[in-house]
Amino acid sequence: MATPKSRAKKQMSEKRLRNIAIWYCQRYLVSCNKLTDHLRKRLRRDVIDEQERDKFSELIPGIVSNLVELGYVSDKEAASARLRSALRAGYATQTAITVASHAALVDRETVETELDNALAQALPEINVVDDDIQQIGNEQVLLALKRARRGPFRGTGQDKKSRRRDISWLQRRG
Repeated sequence: MATPKSRAKKQMSEKRLRNIAIWYCQRYLVSCNKLTDHLRKRLRRDVIDEQERDKFSELIPGIVSNLVELGYVSDKEAASARLRSALRAGYATQTAITVASHAALVDRETVETELDNALAQALPEINVVDDDIQQIGNEQVLLALKRARRGPFRGTGQDKKSRRRDISWLQRRG
């Protein structure tokens, strides 16, 4: 049985750093801060020499701003995607905003501007036109329980233990 040969590390160059950024943007919806963070991690991992790493670190803002101009990077799109994901996962509205803000590395205000659109896309079963926040919250809870097959939507019967677990699950989601 042959042993696998270890690959030689590729030399970092401006072109390679840019290709890493483009590949990451094509794979994920990213914000400026998220892309910057990813590129810094890659430099930390791939470039051993401190001076060379600093040289490439100075190129990152230029690469990010160029990709913003080309439309590969958008804070609003990244915030909206993370917010929709958090809402579908069953998080309460304010908790979902916090989760999305941390995940996309954008400020909370950017995420809040995307809330109405994200609610309509992530939870089409809920009528967002209602001004009654309590009613929307109740609908979100029922929808989260239904999607997770918890509470009254459980396949098996409910006992004290499962009811306690379901309540704890809801509390963790805000």
